[in-house]
Amino acid sequence: MTKERLQPVQGREERQPLDPESATRWKQISSEGGFPDPLLELIAARFRLLGEPLRLKLLAALTGGERSVGELVALTGASQPNVSKHLAALMQGGLVKRRKVGTSIYYALADPSVLTLCDIVCAGVQERFTTLAQTLQLGSGLTLEEQPIEEGEAAGPDLRLRQ
Repeated sequence: MTKERLQPVQGREERQPLDPESATRWKQISSEGGFPDPLLELIAARFRLLGEPLRLKLLAALTGGERSVGELVALTGASQPNVSKHLAALMQGGLVKRRKVGTSIYYALADPSVLTLCDIVCAGVQERFTTLAQTLQLGSGLTLEEQPIEEGEAAGPDLRLRQ
């Protein structure tokens, strides 16, 4: 059975097989006695970097190309000190790079592979909630409603009954 994931294509979703080579590498290394602990620490640190919603917003904003701190503040709605703090963490982790021009600092993605990871995670979350919605038979009055997310809150749809 081929593992598949959802991938957006011109406003709709299509099933496409996962890259078998990348999945095979992970299985091969783990079956050969596992990863060395220092490597696992580096992998875990990369995942921790992505565990903050504002950092995900910043990465999403940078998919369109290089942006100044001021632009990122406007796009995310976060304060300048908060944006700068998270950009510093992303830069230290190797996910973004910066360039200084006069008094302005511009940030860009340093490791575009992080977008592939985000796409895979987003597709998995979407598939999970689609399955949940189908299981709950939403046609009978139960709907998934998006709720605004405040900084620091967990993301996800809210199940509410509609009359």
